[in-house]
Amino acid sequence: MVRAITLLLLISPLSFAGDNTVSINTKGTNNQITTKQVGNGNTTTILCGSATNGTGYSAHTCTNSVYNSTVTGNSNVSKLMTVWSNNIGNRYTITIDGNDNYAYIDEDEDDNVSTITQTGNSNHAEQLGSGNDNTFAITQTGSNMWAKIFDFGDDGNKTITQYGTGNHNAYIYGNGNAHRNDADIIQYGSGNKDADVLFYSSDNDVNLTQYGTGVHAANMTFNTNDYTVNVTQSGVTNQSYTAVFNCTADCTKTITITQQ
Repeated sequence: MVRAITLLLLISPLSFAGDNTVSINTKGTNNQITTKQVGNGNTTTILCGSATNGTGYSAHTCTNSVYNSTVTGNSNVSKLMTVWSNNIGNRYTITIDGNDNYAYIDEDEDDNVSTITQTGNSNHAEQLGSGNDNTFAITQTGSNMWAKIFDFGDDGNKTITQYGTGNHNAYIYGNGNAHRNDADIIQYGSGNKDADVLFYSSDNDVNLTQYGTGVHAANMTFNTNDYTVNVTQSGVTNQSYTAVFNCTADCTKTITITQQ
């Protein structure tokens, strides 16, 4: 087991320090890695799946590990990543407080949980997964937020929650190998809200709720059979829902749309 705690607290009397870098490459089981950066313009990168003998990413194991990245400040980048092969049962957490920050998690294989929480304005979050029984969650509070989840596995849970002012943008994509997934998007507060959900596999469920002032727009594409869709758009301004359902045979569709 590897246990690492990295703390960067370089604070001047007048401002946060910036342009600091944390880069950790590791492999193995039961790792616990925690980083904290306070300041502006910093970068954190944790990669499980280090090169073997300096060449390639093979013969490594990254299982049952915990990775935590905490950031306070503006214009920072935090990335938690694994390289495909034996990345099972890991926990990835990024927590950011500040503006104009970018968070990215890449989790591979099965039974992983990834969480991104951002508080502030103009923040951007992305999650990528390629295994089964994974859980993805992005929570953003502030103004002008953007979130995206790409998944290539089965039996997963994907949740995007956005609260505040300005533009709310949420995007969830499941490719042709992503079956029996649950996707939930909640956007509320003032400002325009846009949600896009694309599934290219079967037996997926989507729940979308948009409420508050501002334009509500939702676009969905289902090139698949057997799905359940629940959409609620509530507010005093324009609401738009567009869907493309391409399944034409042996389909079980349950669709509920509420605009009020």
